[in-house]
Amino acid sequence: MNGDISDRLSRVLEEYFPSVLKQLDGDPDLTHALGDAINALENGGLSWARLNQTLHRSSEAGMSEGFFKYYFLTAPPQHPYPVISIFAGKPFEPTGDANQILSLEQLQWAIRRFIYDAMLYWGNFRQAYRELRQLTFEELRETFELKRFDEGRLIRRGTVEPIVSIPHDHRYLISETACKTYEPAEKLEDTDHVKLALSAFRALKSAGHEVTPELLKNETKKIAEGNLQRNLFELMYEEAQAPISSEAEVIALYSGQSRAFYDAREKALANTRTYLSACNDLDVYVATSMRIRTDFREMATACDGIFSAPELGKYNLRYFDPTLSAAKFHEDKGLIECLMVKTAKVLLYFSQEKESLGKVSEYAMALSLGKPVIVLCPQSDRGKELYRFYREGHPLTRLVAFATGTVNGAMVTDNPDTVVKLLGRIFSNSMEYDLERKAGTDAYYLLKERLTGTTVRVITDDKLLTQTFWNNWHGIE
Repeated sequence: MNGDISDRLSRVLEEYFPSVLKQLDGDPDLTHALGDAINALENGGLSWARLNQTLHRSSEAGMSEGFFKYYFLTAPPQHPYPVISIFAGKPFEPTGDANQILSLEQLQWAIRRFIYDAMLYWGNFRQAYRELRQLTFEELRETFELKRFDEGRLIRRGTVEPIVSIPHDHRYLISETACKTYEPAEKLEDTDHVKLALSAFRALKSAGHEVTPELLKNETKKIAEGNLQRNLFELMYEEAQAPISSEAEVIALYSGQSRAFYDAREKALANTRTYLSACNDLDVYVATSMRIRTDFREMATACDGIFSAPELGKYNLRYFDPTLSAAKFHEDKGLIECLMVKTAKVLLYFSQEKESLGKVSEYAMALSLGKPVIVLCPQSDRGKELYRFYREGHPLTRLVAFATGTVNGAMVTDNPDTVVKLLGRIFSNSMEYDLERKAGTDAYYLLKERLTGTTVRVITDDKLLTQTFWNNWHGIE
């Protein structure tokens, strides 16, 4: 092979299939096939028949005319992502009257499109080609249209019964911890968190102290830590504004909190009925875990900012926020949240200072269901650690979709504005990706979401792992 076009084809093969280049010297048929393809491109274009000849001479199966047209000659507007954006910052589309491959750029564009589709929906190049290569153009168009979100329907569907708002400063009162301490007690002074404050007050009085707000808080915290109730203290403790002289005054500190709890609880129970009535068309599940009041406030503020963004307004987005929902029984809450994860189109995972089993389980469920997952990390020193962890740190931050066997990785960011952009791209079928080959390998492919640079799909070059995986994932045939 010689000439500029030969060098350019070598670079294309080096990018996608370096193992093919390594076979050229020892495989005369492959060398002849690629040389013939080069000659065709140099002399006007590579036709469907000539491309099939190249494949057959390379010991590969040919393709239907519909496959050739869909991938090499057209930019279908109803594909699940904008195919003209395959190359970053450089839109590409074949000429409208093209009936053959006219350039290496066109060839490269089509190959990359197929690689994206195979990684996104099959997880295996050969299986994707096997299923798609004989389809007609219309069959291919219909196949991929079914993988799109119906943006028009999202816009047309209108609104549903709204969720009842709960003040940001009262959201903590519908937490599991708050419910467990308030509901079993008949009197306010019998609740676990008030008993902590009363014990602290009595200890300070016995020691002869004037019970100042600072002393009461520190003593309550010490007792809570000794009883392994630090989380209860941090969530439920009420600050005094002046010195406390009696146990009645300690109890009175919590009377407003008690009233707010029952009000928030009733609203949250009503919200759950509303969520259940609309779960068949839920858009986003918000996975979060809160331990202190600041967590609840920050979560509420972040959700308000994201879901009220003007860019998302046309979709009338329906999102499940667990800080606005409650259930009468602990077991029911788990069932409700599993249902919401199952029915949601996307999961938004709030990575926080401390993680929890429940939230991580929801993350895993969504990835294993093949859903898009967005991880939002806090903008703090701990957030930087979490950001690195979710992007690169743990192998199970990318799981496998059970139905298809494809790797499914979350998109990780620390910017709420990026979350808004990602949701907009997901629901408008305008996601953009970049392809990388793992350094030092011939055929280990990473598909990365373009905004965040996060790996969302993987195809390994480990032959034993690949064969064993696909022989067993869908059952031995």
